[in-house]
Amino acid sequence: MVEVAVPISISGIWYPVISKNPEESGSIGLTLVLEPYIISEIKKSNTAVIYFNGRKIDLPNLTILKAKLGNFEMNVISQVPLGYGYGVSGALSLAYVLGAKEYLNIKEEDAVKIAHISEVITGNGLGDVISQYYGGGLVYRKKPGALRIGEIEIIKLDWEDIYSKPLETMPTQILIKTPNPKALEYIEEFLKEKTLKKFFEISKKFTESLGFKSPYINSFRKKGVIVKLGAPVSEIWIKHKPALRGAYII
Repeated sequence: MVEVAVPISISGIWYPVISKNPEESGSIGLTLVLEPYIISEIKKSNTAVIYFNGRKIDLPNLTILKAKLGNFEMNVISQVPLGYGYGVSGALSLAYVLGAKEYLNIKEEDAVKIAHISEVITGNGLGDVISQYYGGGLVYRKKPGALRIGEIEIIKLDWEDIYSKPLETMPTQILIKTPNPKALEYIEEFLKEKTLKKFFEISKKFTESLGFKSPYINSFRKKGVIVKLGAPVSEIWIKHKPALRGAYII
């Protein structure tokens, strides 16, 4: 059995770039890569199956993953839910390929590319896999694409506590089909003032332009989750720290 830890990821700004080649598809954007890590146990099996916090789930990516790498059983422990905007589908795909790699004679780079391809083809994500693979807290995806094709920069910041509040499940496909030209402008605005507060400020402007609003100060809503900088006054939130280390075998 192989254990894999993968951080979650919450994008604040993204600009989809779709190519005929899924390895070259992806997004330019800014993504928070955070703890808590999702922990997965992977072992050889007669069928490909994923159990998420004890419940069998139907992950569309799995069809591609098993076709490329074979059948593995994966048992996952996660402190964040699936389908809200935490990049969980990317994390599960990345865990599957890294676990499978330990049993198969394939390069890590090739395995990670398969995870990226599974996300692109199913429409579950465009930049989560490469962001989660590298980690670092705040990832700037400078060039779209899979590992060794896409280019990233880890932004060094002074960190404060970050909190999230899951609201509702929502499909990712509705967010990644049409590029928003304001995205590139907001990224340039951030690059002139690389602070966590600035990231939250421009992420709020970007996500509100897509129709996602948060009632809390220093916060933004990405898909079905609200992300907040600094401690909330009340209610139950999930506390996060930057995931300074990317996905790894435990």
